[in-house]
Amino acid sequence: MRLWDNAQALKRLYRWLYVCVLFCLLAAGVTWVVHSPYFPVRQIQVLQPLKHLQSTEIEKISRQYLRGNIFTVNVSAAQAELAKLPWVAKVQVKRIWPDTVQLDIKERVPVARWNTQQLVDMDGRIFNAAAQEQLPLLVGTTGSTRYMTVHLLIFENLLQPTGLHVQELQLSDRSAWQLILTNGITLRLGREKVEQRLASFVWAWQQVLQNQASNIDYVDLRYPDGFALRYKNRTVSEPAGVNITDAAAAMDQHGA
Repeated sequence: MRLWDNAQALKRLYRWLYVCVLFCLLAAGVTWVVHSPYFPVRQIQVLQPLKHLQSTEIEKISRQYLRGNIFTVNVSAAQAELAKLPWVAKVQVKRIWPDTVQLDIKERVPVARWNTQQLVDMDGRIFNAAAQEQLPLLVGTTGSTRYMTVHLLIFENLLQPTGLHVQELQLSDRSAWQLILTNGITLRLGREKVEQRLASFVWAWQQVLQNQASNIDYVDLRYPDGFALRYKNRTVSEPAGVNITDAAAAMDQHGA
């Protein structure tokens, strides 16, 4: 029996040919759309204002990866390149029909300098960028940046009632803390109960020490029930009888 004499076989052949033609038409249509000059990227949209990133850096990457047809722009490559920029904490690049590529960029928030040459963000991650002298300096061992960043934020919060800020935060190889404040006074906190010791300083600062600020070289807070002062004339006071626990409680009562 010949094929054209078999109705069922002919139907199957026609159906198969129809599917093949339809598939070819769809493939041709998709190819035309993808390579068509009628769907160019006309706008690169940055969702929020950027404080540190340079527009030239974004433009350079956009010219390389985000030019041409909305369907063919390489958003994955653009996203990967943007993520390499020092100030970028997180980035997402996506197409917005019909002619826009959207850049959702979150910048790093710098909180400190690290060993004078680098910056540290809120998460304690080191990145390379131009130094910002107004930021406190962290001086510590390799791998301690996250730990130091957490303590820097704690110390800054405790110092709020005084109006003072940390200019330099040091963590020694023996895990001892030392702060240099923006008024030049050094605080030696040691290794234990550092938050309570700083709380005692804040209490004493508000009660007595503020009036002596210009004469104080450092405050040693490593004593069990108080602290010692070293004055700029090199004299060292006897340990002052400020109870650390009482000082912290007094600060809590005053909303510190």
